[in-house]
Amino acid sequence: MILATRNRAESLRDTLDALARQETGGAFVYEVLVVDNGSTDATRGVVEAFQATFPVPLRYAYEAHPGKPWALNTGLRHATGEILAFTDDDVLPTTTWLRALWRCFREEQADGVAGRILPRWLAPRPAWLTDEIVLHSGALGCVDHGPHRLSSRDRHDCRWVGGNLAIRRAVVHQIGHYDSRIMGRAEDTEYYYRCVRHGLRVVYEPTALVYHKVWPERMTPEYLRWWHHTTGYYHAYVLPWSASHVLTVVPTDRYLLSFGLALRWGLALIIRRPWAERFYCELLLRLGFSAWLHRLQLWPRWCWALLTGRHKKAIETGAFLQRDA
Repeated sequence: MILATRNRAESLRDTLDALARQETGGAFVYEVLVVDNGSTDATRGVVEAFQATFPVPLRYAYEAHPGKPWALNTGLRHATGEILAFTDDDVLPTTTWLRALWRCFREEQADGVAGRILPRWLAPRPAWLTDEIVLHSGALGCVDHGPHRLSSRDRHDCRWVGGNLAIRRAVVHQIGHYDSRIMGRAEDTEYYYRCVRHGLRVVYEPTALVYHKVWPERMTPEYLRWWHHTTGYYHAYVLPWSASHVLTVVPTDRYLLSFGLALRWGLALIIRRPWAERFYCELLLRLGFSAWLHRLQLWPRWCWALLTGRHKKAIETGAFLQRDA
C-alpha cells in the first residue's frame, strides 16, 4: 500500500501504528511504502524507527517535487503487488481495512474499490457541523455512500478520496498515472472519473473503514467557505466537455442543481430553518458558482479546440484544461 506524506511526522506515527495492526487472516500479504513528498520535519526518522519492528516490509521513497500527484506517481513506480491501496498521513485505518478491500476485489472482480471514511474529531464537534456537511460535502475528507456495496457500472456514485481507495495494478497500465498537472484536491476525483470513462468497475465497499482526523482549524465556517470556493476551481477542470458547452459552459444539469439549491436556500431563509441547513446550501452554491466561473475562463480554449478540430485529442489528453498546458 502507498502512503504519501509531507511534514506530518507525528500524525504519521499514528497511521503507521494502525497499518502495523492489520488483520489479514493469512489470506494475503502486504507491504507499506511511505512516499516522503519533500518533508522538512522528522518524517524519515519516524519511518526508519518503525522499520526495525514493523511486522511487514516498510519501505521509504523520497519525492522532492512538491505536490501529491507527484508523490503518488512515485509510489506507483516503486510499489509491488497486484493490488495497490492508498491512504493518507492523517488517516487511522481500522484493523480489518485491508482485508475488506481484498475481499471486495475477490468477490466483485472490481478494478477499483472506494472505502468508507468517517471523522475522528480532534476537538469538540460544533453543533452546526451537520452530517450533511461532514459526510457529503467532502470538505473534511470523509466519504459515506451508505451501508451497502455499490458499483459504478450500475450508475452509482462510488467516488473516492485519497484516504481510502485501492486499484489493480492493471488499471495503471490501462489508464496511466495521476495527472501531475492537477495540483490541489482533484487528482483522486479525476482518476476516478478516468476509470469510469474507460469502462472500469469501481465498487464502494462500506466495510473498508478508516477514520480521518479533523483538525480544530477546519471546524469553522471560514474554512468550509474557502474549501468549497477553491474546490469549485478544481471541479471546473475535471468536468467533461462536449460541443453543447459552447453555449452552456457547464453541463445543463449543473444549472438545474444550482436552481434547486437556490430554491431550497431561499425557502429555508423565508421559513427560518436552522442556520446549519441554510449554511449547507450556501456552501454548495459557492462550489457551483466557483466551478462555473473558472469553467468560463477555460471556455475560450474549448471553443478554439472545436474550431481547429483538436477537441477529441484535447478531451483524451486533458491538454486544454490545464493552465500550464
